[in-house]
Amino acid sequence: MAYIENRVRGYQGIDLYQFNCNNKSLDLLYSEKSATNIDNYDSRAIDSNSIIITSEKDGWKQLYLLNTKDKTVHPITNGAYYVNDILYVDKKTKTILFTASGKEAGRNPYYQHAYTIKLDGTGLKLLTPENSNHDIAVSPDGKYFTDNISTLDQPTVSVLRETKTGKIITVLTKANVDALLAMHFHMPEAFTAIGRDGATTIYGVIWKPSNFDSTKKYPVIDQTYTGPHTYMYPRNFVSAIARSNQALAELGFIVITVDGLGTANRSKAFHNVSYKNMGRNLLDHVIAIRELGKRFSWIDTSRVGIFGHSAGGYDAGHAVLEYPDFYKVAVASSGDHDFRMEKDWWPEMYMGWPVDSTYNQVSNITMAGNLKGKLLIVHGGIDENVNPSATFKLAEALVKANKEFDMLIMPSQHHGYAPKYNDYFTKKKWNYFVEHLLGAKPIWDFELK
Repeated sequence: MAYIENRVRGYQGIDLYQFNCNNKSLDLLYSEKSATNIDNYDSRAIDSNSIIITSEKDGWKQLYLLNTKDKTVHPITNGAYYVNDILYVDKKTKTILFTASGKEAGRNPYYQHAYTIKLDGTGLKLLTPENSNHDIAVSPDGKYFTDNISTLDQPTVSVLRETKTGKIITVLTKANVDALLAMHFHMPEAFTAIGRDGATTIYGVIWKPSNFDSTKKYPVIDQTYTGPHTYMYPRNFVSAIARSNQALAELGFIVITVDGLGTANRSKAFHNVSYKNMGRNLLDHVIAIRELGKRFSWIDTSRVGIFGHSAGGYDAGHAVLEYPDFYKVAVASSGDHDFRMEKDWWPEMYMGWPVDSTYNQVSNITMAGNLKGKLLIVHGGIDENVNPSATFKLAEALVKANKEFDMLIMPSQHHGYAPKYNDYFTKKKWNYFVEHLLGAKPIWDFELK
């Protein structure tokens, strides 16, 4: 037997078939349809009679058990939380080890924890009780797992745990950040705001310069990627310090990132906000930055910049076109500035199919005449992921609209830039914000370390 998933074009339907390799018969086991899209679907065969599937049909991504004989579907997990991954299935005990976010009350909804549960939905057990994020790797026999425990400002502690109980067997390592602290490194800080609906809490992070002075006013730079297949909140310590946001903050900026309504890993209703509405993905960013400006005297909301890559490049370009009086400076790298010029799955998942007028409405190219601020558009000349033609089309539209802008094309580069080229781009990005948002004279002759 083989199993075939058919994701219907437009991603509003999915069918799961059983294929008999001997007589070549095809049997429909499961079908699901959605008024918006079906994202994050997965399936895993346990044996010839049982398949675990994931679905958001009840409002949250949860686990279900499909009986291949009678085609009945029974919930394994349920509730207002988001299942991330199935890590291990013990066929003898019929137990699943999985990770989920947002289940523990009062905790950050992006922190993931590890749980076990029986295939019949009984015996749910939390294995990682610490109020932190838990990144898990399971032993081949499923009896143990390593747990990297951290938050954006709590260095990683790695432990070995017993899967059956969650008991810590031993502490493996503790991250040493003495060198960072000796450099007066400023840990990023989490914040919350209220989204566009006036009710939903959204989450973000602030990076401050190490010489931060609360009596000063700092320009704000928004690091963006509204996906909407992912989110930006750095749930663990590594992701918080691995970004170049701290280095950018050291130049005299407050750098933020925020996940507004429409992004991933929360409820289906939260995610649906961006469906066929990608042009409004930055609305919650604007709301959050304005709220921060009222909350903190050191945030200057009259000087706001933005940068992003790929879908974030679309965001950055869109920011100075959709909100030209709010975002003053943008650096948009490898952006998909018109979803009609993209690969098919990504825009059709979030903008629908067939292509309709909404694609035109959210296109940066059709909005080029709105530009007021400073815009740097960047692309690799042989990008096989996001075709550079969209950046060329945007440049053409800006020229026709008589708008001043800047463009950098790196002819030999793909969607991601090789180290030497990425260093060049980083210097260009930093200098663009220093000159046009900070109002200072940039320098070029320095080495990145």
